[in-house]
Amino acid sequence: MVSSVALDDYLARILNRHQPFGPPDTESVVSAGCIGAERLFDRSNLIYAQAVGTTRPAYIIGRKGAGKTAFLLATAGPGRQPEMLRTATVYSEMVATLRCYAEHRGPLFVEQVGKIWSALFDHVALAYACRTAAATDAPHELQTMWDYLDAQAGVVQPAITVAEQFLADLQRRIKDRAPVGLAEVIEGMERGGVRFAAARAAMHVVLAARAEAPIIVMDNLEDLHERLHDLREVLAGLFGCIGRIIEENSEGRPFGVHICLPSELFETIHEISANPEKDFRGNYLTIYWTARELLHLAGTRLRLYLQTHHRDELRALEYRAPAARDDVVALLRAVLPPTLMNGLGRPEDPVAYLLRHTQLLPRHLIELLNRVFTARAGDSTPWAVTPDAVRRGTRVAEDMIVRGILSAHRESFPTARKALGRLSDRLGICFRAQDLHKVYNREGIRKITGLEFGEFLQMLFDLGVLGVKVDQTARYNKADFQYTFDSLLNPEEDTDELCVHPLFTRFLHERSLPKLRREAALPTYPYGCDPADGDYRFSLGYTERSGRG
Repeated sequence: MVSSVALDDYLARILNRHQPFGPPDTESVVSAGCIGAERLFDRSNLIYAQAVGTTRPAYIIGRKGAGKTAFLLATAGPGRQPEMLRTATVYSEMVATLRCYAEHRGPLFVEQVGKIWSALFDHVALAYACRTAAATDAPHELQTMWDYLDAQAGVVQPAITVAEQFLADLQRRIKDRAPVGLAEVIEGMERGGVRFAAARAAMHVVLAARAEAPIIVMDNLEDLHERLHDLREVLAGLFGCIGRIIEENSEGRPFGVHICLPSELFETIHEISANPEKDFRGNYLTIYWTARELLHLAGTRLRLYLQTHHRDELRALEYRAPAARDDVVALLRAVLPPTLMNGLGRPEDPVAYLLRHTQLLPRHLIELLNRVFTARAGDSTPWAVTPDAVRRGTRVAEDMIVRGILSAHRESFPTARKALGRLSDRLGICFRAQDLHKVYNREGIRKITGLEFGEFLQMLFDLGVLGVKVDQTARYNKADFQYTFDSLLNPEEDTDELCVHPLFTRFLHERSLPKLRREAALPTYPYGCDPADGDYRFSLGYTERSGRG
């Protein structure tokens, strides 16, 4: 058992003075190998409850920075470790395998590629069954699997190694002209005097009798959008395989498979699928966060950081902080200034200011807070952050976040950055839709993008650059943004007004900000950013584990 002192030491490596709230991405936390990393993952939210529910989703869908990896790992259930495959490695070896088959035997159809995926997952499940062998397992079937794996000294390789070995062996058999047909190439694979077909059958018997079945997971690739063309056959076969697993492996038996996919590419992924209805079967969870959940996550990490680096200051803060329903959120508020002047020269609650500069993604808020808490701004400290630190840190983080958003959509909108450049300082923060159309025509945006105006407008909605104004208060223009909705925004060009998202305000108005201040322009308040509001996922019907529509 790991001591609390050791846990604090491990956490101090991740929650450090350069990144008080930890890395913005889950992958960095996992790869750090920190024993206490589990404490960084917030399990007190609706998304986690859905991920580990009775019917766990086969697909985890989310935008870049939504925390897909954390919820993918959660699908194995509390306290369980999934069989994790390195996605880049498997995809690369699958491409090589399909190319090998095409060169030596001919092209494969989607269903046949799916059979290769199925055999790969079966090999991972085989290794798991042997690695976790118990006295209650059927002895004959267990011995059959051990013989097939031909494990030395009872050592079973990790999941990714088993997958790589299978694909390497498969490529050798493909080049051997003796086996006839893909089925024989796969089923006739032999190790330790046992054919794969027999080992597979034994695995089904053993795992069907187990109290718990393994969960095989594959994470998303950050650069998937740049490799989609090369991976079309691989992905089409994967989706077909998972569709059959959803149908045939009732209650996750003998094993379950769960993968992450980026919502930015979801329409393209549907086009890659040979049969989306069968391949996806509505069995996916789309990640939506609320402002309250994001604040709880941030407050939890702040407390852990102060516990490991500033214990005395934490005790003083906890003593002064008013009692609240969520103590960690109260702690976060206690270290922030009571008010600040925003970029438009208006007083604002710093929590509202920070939340407005996210697209309701944990990566965005963690990136912002890391920059805010490390900003060189006078006497700002992690237990007493100054208004200047909030403004400076937000300004630095904005640029990184915007770059990340544009990068995530590069496959769908390769000319987005150039088109946005044509909008710079040519519109207000809130303006009529018809005014945007005039700028689109005047600046030759159709020639740059190849998009008609309606398509261009939809691109801006998909990126989260613009939203549709729905209300106005003395402090804000309130707007709906596409990232909180499962259906498309459809503004009326003649009557509706559009608002620039706070993340893109400086990006589009760097030179015109002084003019906007003089004109007393109102900042944008995106729908869903108010932690005092109810859970918008209930009102919009996102509580079911379903897809779009």
